[in-house]
Amino acid sequence: MRVEQIARVAEEVARLQRMLGHARSQILSGAGQDVEWAAQILISYLAAAGPMRLGALAALVQSDSSTVSRQVAALVRDGFVERRADPDDGRAVVLAVTEAGEQAHQIHRQIRNERYGDILASWTTEDVTALATLLHRLDNAFETRLRGGG
Repeated sequence: MRVEQIARVAEEVARLQRMLGHARSQILSGAGQDVEWAAQILISYLAAAGPMRLGALAALVQSDSSTVSRQVAALVRDGFVERRADPDDGRAVVLAVTEAGEQAHQIHRQIRNERYGDILASWTTEDVTALATLLHRLDNAFETRLRGGG
């Protein structure tokens, strides 16, 4: 690949990151929930994957357990997440979204999807599909690199 092409991709990704940062606050305020972005990510993982132990959640979000533990404590306090006995090991605890957490997750997804729908309204189905495919590929490449595989 040519250096100029790589530099252009890097610049566009940096620009996209700035725009996504601005969009985050708008999405969260539109959801009407008092849930910070990092906490919303935890809720999203738990809602999608189901109950799991703290260590597994920390690994999924690629963060340390102590940071996730603090965030989870706030989510438990606010009623978005609950601690349950692990069905496989009654001595251990799993984290699960509550009904309020699931509702916050659904509202967040709906607003996010509506905003992306507005942004991509003038794009063809083929272009949206190509973008999703390329972003998935880029995400996988980043994930592989972050995990030491490349």
